[in-house]
Amino acid sequence: MRSLSSHVFSSILPRGRRNAMAMAVVAFVQMISGCHPAMTSPVSQNAVASAVDGPASGTVADWPLTFERHLFGAVCFDTHGCSVRYDGREHGTTADTPPVSSLPPGRFDALMIARYGDLPNFPGPAQLRWRAKDGAELTAEVDLGEIFGDSLIRHEVPREDIAEGVSMGFTHVLIEVNDRTVNVYTRTLIPTKREQVPGNKHSQFRDDLIKVHSRSY
Repeated sequence: MRSLSSHVFSSILPRGRRNAMAMAVVAFVQMISGCHPAMTSPVSQNAVASAVDGPASGTVADWPLTFERHLFGAVCFDTHGCSVRYDGREHGTTADTPPVSSLPPGRFDALMIARYGDLPNFPGPAQLRWRAKDGAELTAEVDLGEIFGDSLIRHEVPREDIAEGVSMGFTHVLIEVNDRTVNVYTRTLIPTKREQVPGNKHSQFRDDLIKVHSRSY
């Protein structure tokens, strides 16, 4: 089986991840010279609450945190060609793609960084067309506007731990096509008041990878 196309794997280096995250919070760009491991977890109760009343500042002064713009990315695994079309742009690959289990440790997390945007919420559904591992030709429409209809930022950081005065007005939205399953993830760089890795002054943030939607076809 051939590997993911070069334009997919060329963007998985740690430096690329740091650059992508620096786009998210410009005021914290100097902090992104170190990486804090991200986690896949259920939607945090920190992000499940009523809508913000009044104009949003994009900081923790608003609660819950919301986003008005996003970056987009797509990755494919265990497929024989995979097309993910979003905002009039092709994000897939014509190559065969390997299973997630074949990736080195940490590589999946490194891939799950959105790099296309910044986009207003939401240009329209993503149109998917791919061949699964067994050769079946599948199609799907993923309506991100419906999935993120509440505009809430999904995260795992308690309000009292979030740094004040830093804008967090957009998030990363990612589609994963994995054989017959389509998953939607999000991740947002959340600046924190304290180091997440004790002794590492560059670890004052979290960017947990959170699955928000999944469907098998």
